[in-house]
Amino acid sequence: MESMGSMGDTEHWANVAAEELARALDLTGIGFMGTAGDEDGDVSVAFNSLADAEALMTLAVPQNVTVGGLYDRATSSCLTMASFVESGEHPSEEQIEHAITTGWTWTIHPAMRGRRMGWHVSVDIPASDANQVTANLNALRLGGVA
Repeated sequence: MESMGSMGDTEHWANVAAEELARALDLTGIGFMGTAGDEDGDVSVAFNSLADAEALMTLAVPQNVTVGGLYDRATSSCLTMASFVESGEHPSEEQIEHAITTGWTWTIHPAMRGRRMGWHVSVDIPASDANQVTANLNALRLGGVA
């Protein structure tokens, strides 16, 4: 890892979060190809399969339906945006921007393995959420509840 003087604090802490998340994923058996922090403070995770991405969501993201909560952010702020539509409220540009920047960005595309169809899945997670996911996975592994 580069020294802190050669990269910004945001990128440094995103890399720390990525390392900790990688350790938690490995210890809980969720398959991934790699994790990395970026200059925007996000942690990218590339999964081995769609099932591994699903395992992350099932094990580390409690499915409470609180607008603005971890599940909402993990689902790309779907609850937040749906709440605007349901209420008839016209969100401000700032509200839309906040929902977009706090929401996880999922990427999925087909990947052929021989004659079998599979999927490459990756996600960009704000470092603070990556830390929460890490804590949830570690608590689960140690006998707690995520």
